[in-house]
This record gives sequence, structure tokens and C-alpha cells, in this order.
Amino acid sequence: MFQAIFTDIDGTLFHSDLTIGEKTKEALRKAYSKGIRIVLSSGRYIPGIERAREQLDIPVIYAAINGALIKSGDEYLREKYICKEAYGAAASFLKGKASSLIAFCESSYAIDADDSWYALQCRICGDMGVRMDISDPDEVEKGTGERPYKILVKDNDREKLRRLMPQVMKIVGDRATVISSGTNNFEVLPYGIDKSDAVSVITNKLGIKREDTIAFGDWDNDAGMIHAAGLGIAMGNGSENAKNASSFVTLSNDEDGIAYALEKFSII
Repeated sequence: MFQAIFTDIDGTLFHSDLTIGEKTKEALRKAYSKGIRIVLSSGRYIPGIERAREQLDIPVIYAAINGALIKSGDEYLREKYICKEAYGAAASFLKGKASSLIAFCESSYAIDADDSWYALQCRICGDMGVRMDISDPDEVEKGTGERPYKILVKDNDREKLRRLMPQVMKIVGDRATVISSGTNNFEVLPYGIDKSDAVSVITNKLGIKREDTIAFGDWDNDAGMIHAAGLGIAMGNGSENAKNASSFVTLSNDEDGIAYALEKFSII
């Protein structure tokens, strides 16, 4: 019997317009009413995930920053920050090389971006953040009042990102993890962080078995979580890595693929 559902947000739970479809809302509410815990597992920071929780209007567990920050109610199950040296080396190298560099903290963010990317990030996050040079993690902490967990690098030039990503991997070495969470970005995270860790941390906390979990995701950074769950499901709009890690490919996010799969497997 399934006891927990882990779901990514962007490209999975959210439609392309950053809303949750009515079918998916109803499906997850039904699952929750049956005693199944809902975990929102995302690269987003806490306020960004809260925007999804407000639409669902049910209690959730937050697995933020790709699992670096895990929070259930007021209880922190994990807080793992990026190494300051790796952060500084990556951010200094990336300055001026991408359209947008964002340092995400628990409840705030600092951003160095041109105006179009800044406007987009404000719409996605729902707040204005702090506009500043993010190269120094100590300065980011002074500007936001919080220590940064990760750097998000965004640019619509995919070839540029493909060139930059391995260079950053070489710079940080085994001091940080570098992974893509979409076609127009990559992230510099605390070393070893993967959404699959959130599955282990949360199932241990809840006292449930891994095989009693379901995971939904659409991109490379979801592959570990999809593979780790008892039933791993990739979205129809997902990347090849996400699909290869899954045991089932559902409909796309814009077609309420989560609701479709929960009904198909008689979860609700």
C-alpha cells in the first residue's frame, strides 16, 4: 500500500502557466484523504514551493533545493549548505557568462540578471529577491540575511550552457554537485545532493518502506528520485534520463499526468 507521493513541481505538478490543473489538485487531495503523505520535491526554495502548496491546500512536506533542505512543519529534517569555497569559485567563474545567476537561500534569493530574466524570476518566485553581485557567499548572506544553498545558472543559449556546465564541474570537483533541472539551466549544489536522498530521509522519518512510495518527475535532477521510489513515474514531457529511470511514463504536465497515473494504478 502506497504511503507517500513525492512530486517535482516545475514541468511535473505545474502546468506550463505555473498553475496546478484541477484534475491533479483533486487527485492529490484524494490521496491525502486516504492517508498518503504528499512531498513537494523541487529545486525551488521554500516560498517557491509554498506557492504550489497554497494551490493544493493540503499539508505537505517540503524537500527544497533538490533535497538539500527538508522540512516537515517546523521540523528541519535536513539542512545541507553548499561549500563556500566551491560556491565562490563557481560564482566568480560564471559572472558575466550567463544571463542570470541566482543564489537561493531558505526563504530568500539574490540575483544577478538582466532585466528580462529578473522579471521572469520575480514572476516564478513571487517575490523581488535582492539584486546584487552573487559572487561572494558571505555578501549574499549579508544581503539576504540567510546563507545560500545553491547557485542556479540560467540562459536560453543551450550550447553555451553545455560548454559552461563541464567547466564548472571541473572547477568545483568533489566540493559540489552540478546538475541540470531544465533545458535553460544548471545548478551548483552541495556535494552529493540528489532528490533520491529526500526519499531516504523522509521514509526513515515516517517509518515507511521505500517500496511504498511513488515519485513523479520530468527532468535529469528527478531521475534519482524516480529510480529510488517504489513506483517511479516520468512525465510525458520529461527528459530521456527521467524516462529511463522510470517504470512508467504518464501524460505530460499540461495533460494532468499525475492524476492520470494515480487513477491508472488505482491509488485513488
